[in-house]
Amino acid sequence: MDSRLYLAVVFSFVFGNGGAAADSPQWSFEPLAADVLPGSVDSPWIANPVDGFILEKLKEYDLKPQGEADRHSLIRRVTATLTGLPPSIEEIEAFITDSSPDAYARMVDRLLESPHYGERWARHWLDVARYGESNGTLTVNEDKVRGDAWQYRDAVIGAFNADLPFNQFVRFQFVDVPDEKKQYRPLRQFIHLGTRLQNNADPNDKQFHRLNDMIATTGNAFLGLTLGCARCHDHPVDPVSTEEYYRLSAIFFDQVKEPPKASRKKIPLSIIQPRLLLKGNWSTPGAAVEPGFINKLMRQPVEHWHTKGKGELESLADWLTDTGNGSGQQLARVLVNRIWHYHFGRGLVATPNDFGSLGSRPSHPLLLDWLAVQFIKGGWKLKPIHRLILGSAVYRQSSARDVSAAKTDADNSLLWEYRPRRLEAEIIRDHLLAVAGVLRTEMYGRSISIGNYKKREDDRPESWRRSIYLQVHRAVRHPTLSLFDPPDAERSDGARTTASSPDSALFALNSPLVWTLAGHFAKRVEKETGKDLERQVEYAYRLALCRPPRKNELEI
Repeated sequence: MDSRLYLAVVFSFVFGNGGAAADSPQWSFEPLAADVLPGSVDSPWIANPVDGFILEKLKEYDLKPQGEADRHSLIRRVTATLTGLPPSIEEIEAFITDSSPDAYARMVDRLLESPHYGERWARHWLDVARYGESNGTLTVNEDKVRGDAWQYRDAVIGAFNADLPFNQFVRFQFVDVPDEKKQYRPLRQFIHLGTRLQNNADPNDKQFHRLNDMIATTGNAFLGLTLGCARCHDHPVDPVSTEEYYRLSAIFFDQVKEPPKASRKKIPLSIIQPRLLLKGNWSTPGAAVEPGFINKLMRQPVEHWHTKGKGELESLADWLTDTGNGSGQQLARVLVNRIWHYHFGRGLVATPNDFGSLGSRPSHPLLLDWLAVQFIKGGWKLKPIHRLILGSAVYRQSSARDVSAAKTDADNSLLWEYRPRRLEAEIIRDHLLAVAGVLRTEMYGRSISIGNYKKREDDRPESWRRSIYLQVHRAVRHPTLSLFDPPDAERSDGARTTASSPDSALFALNSPLVWTLAGHFAKRVEKETGKDLERQVEYAYRLALCRPPRKNELEI
């Protein structure tokens, strides 16, 4: 017997209770585990069911969680997580002095209702959707800005603020929106947000570049699968065949209308109906294909979704959100993992865009499935999942390092502490502007230009809005954001790098923008506190770090 087959049989026997086997290469194709809580954990540390799963795993490794963080740390952490902005001094004082048992829960509710919540969480989705406002760096000096792309961004912000059920949010990326929800019509731009090849490229290359972008992004964003790997041959490790890839291409085929020319030269399109391409090359077409999906995520034949009168994209949306017979359970798993990732800096699956055999196995598979079940049962609403995660003791842990625990679990995958992490590029800039007192908070509307390939524009006062409103130009990098690992707008980005570099340190010390904002900050502190130096220092710490200075800091 092949060793891989033997392991699959063993895992099937051990985990044959309907739950996903964390060590099985194809764990994510299994149905969600039953809605069952850990039964052997009883501890005063547990604040809600999430903690039971965490504590059960910690006990396996003889680890203990940390105590709760102090209130200054908590309000800064939660506010940055939910809105991407620092809390005001008034908000900090209100939380610190609130002795009621529900003070923390009410703080979370207030932030979830803030319009800035939508701005913060929309940016996460824009990473996943490979959102950009120009054609792509492959066009270089012809990287033209798309005049209406910003409307997609605004629709995403509005959807998150309204807590639009995520299954509807997914459907609106593909299907027509009813009149009563017309504000979400720009979401239909999703499949067309990708890059284009340059004008002088062969139109056949342009056609299949775009089709591959649509398939790959749909797989990454909604299913956590690397479907693009099956373009030239059957997926090397996951159960996705080349035929399935091209059946998916048939769904998007009519969405790609490339003119038959390269610059002024006419070149006819070779493939005018969906076909399987041998070795992924349009010059070697194979048999014609009908629209279809991934067999491993289908419990009914394709006709179950491809009914008479339905368009191809509507059938795709039905299959993606179908929790009984389609890929809806996988969709829920992927989404709750993304939420966890953005709260902790690491998902229960550490590779949010890849739930396949080459991706990471879940650290807490039963918790992942339990959260997905709660998400579906709760009507696909995101805010209740936020409340569940933020209300847990594991989220509220302190960041005090435990040297012995670090020896057992150096990367904190078991969550024995809350690990600090560097903020993302946009939130660093937003914090700088907010603390300096110059952030313009008006929402929505056309993006602020950052220049073009010939000349970048500086970060000037008229551009001091939240960073989500800066134009995402694929051939140009914003002078501030480019120093802090902004997302790759050419492909779906599920987990940003958040390292620190010499350039970012030099920016903090020497850049004209930081010096300008430091001047605004100094004037703000003096204006709001008067001339007393001790009051100024204390006020500056509260504004910038959301806590009072320590004794030695005050003395310095």
